[in-house]
Parts: sequence; structure tokens; C-alpha cells
Amino acid sequence: MADLPSPTDNSAVYLSLRRARRARHSRPKQSTGLTAGLLGKIAAACPGTLSGLRDAALLSVGYDTLGRSYELAAMQVEHLNKDCSRIRIPIAKSDPFGDGRIAYLSPVTATRLSAWLSAADLHEGPLFRGLHTRKLSARHLNTSSIRRLIKASAHRAQVEPAMVRSLSGHSMRVGAAQDMMVAGADIIGIMHAGGWKSHAVLSRYVENASAGLMHERRWDGLKRLGNSGIWREDLGRSGMPGVSSIARASVPDA
Repeated sequence: MADLPSPTDNSAVYLSLRRARRARHSRPKQSTGLTAGLLGKIAAACPGTLSGLRDAALLSVGYDTLGRSYELAAMQVEHLNKDCSRIRIPIAKSDPFGDGRIAYLSPVTATRLSAWLSAADLHEGPLFRGLHTRKLSARHLNTSSIRRLIKASAHRAQVEPAMVRSLSGHSMRVGAAQDMMVAGADIIGIMHAGGWKSHAVLSRYVENASAGLMHERRWDGLKRLGNSGIWREDLGRSGMPGVSSIARASVPDA
């Protein structure tokens, strides 16, 4: 089968797929990103119980590593260095040969991880595990459990219900990528940090953050123009200059 040509290379198939995409008016659904501010609020609401310590640690590790949910599920205690400042991610969709990648963890994340490991008395095996009647499981969390954990943590932090529904196991990954974009990281750096091989997928993740950043910078520039006296009138309530002020700005004084 691998030696056969791809049917999608056929021009008729290609055109049919294009027509189908055009007929679908809705945009592909994207997980809501857990950016630093929102994630901090949710992690702070996690209780000091065994499950709460685990949840806060998982949220932080997911954000710092830009980890996919199945990568978080596969993490082992042995993948951490001694002071919990680094972790090796051994598997990834874009890493079929298992070369892995190294991710660095913030001091806050290291503290949350250490608290979880100490409370659970973990020294080897799965890093994030299930709990059954307060008893620690020997098995790792699966991706469905991680998604439910994220939603439950957000609900506990009184995040808006609509936003809770839009969260997924990839929300920390999306939020971290958006924060990196806003902070000025280039696309190659973000791809390297998150283990992306495709610009297209990453672009969908960061498009909202990128558009918001460009909008913010645009209005900052307009405000500076207003302060410099190019506009003769103050910005209105909407932040938009009046038509007359723009027109007069473009005409030299007689």
C-alpha cells in the first residue's frame, strides 16, 4: 500500500475536497488557551489535598512544557531531574523515533511538582496518577481524565461556564504558545519549544493572540499620534478619532 500513489494527488479528488471545505462555513474548533493569568487563577484555587496538589502540578507542567495531553499522561518520575527544573518528554506525535525533547520548568512549577511528589511519596513510575477513594493508583491518568481534571479545576476556580466547556487537554499548550507570541517570541522559537513541525497548526493556535497583539499595538500607535498633536481632537469614547480630526491632520495649515 505504501508504494501506491496517494488518491488525494488526483486533481478531481483535490478539487472535490476544496469544494467541501468551502461549503463548510464554520471554522475548525480550537481549544481555549489557558494563558498565564487564567492558569494562575485556576492553580491557586486547587486545594491542598492530594488531588489538588496533583492538579496544580499537572496544569503547571502542561503550560511550561507546552505538552499535549498524551505527553502529560506518559510522563514518568524518572524523566525529571533532581530539582524538578527539567523534564524529558520521550514521545510526541512529531517524534516517531522517540528521540524526545527537554523542557524547562519554572520555579513555581518545580515547587508544585515537589509538593505533589512528596505528598504522594512518588519515586518512580507514572508522574500523574489517578486517585480512587483517596488511594493513589499505580496507573497513569489517561487523556480523558486529564481533560476532565482541567475542566473541574476551572469550574472550582469559578471560571465562566462557557469557557470551561471550551477547555481541553491541549489548553495549556495553546495558552503557552499564545503567551509566547504576545511576549515577542518568533514562530521558530515557539515551534521548537512545543515540538511542532508544522507552521499551519501552530498558526491556528496563536492567531487570536497575534491578532489581539497587533490590535493593541495599532491603538498604542494611534494614541501616540494623538499625543504628538497630529490629531487636533482628543480620541472619542470609542478610542477612534473623529473624521474631521483626521481630515485636518492631512491638510497643512494655511
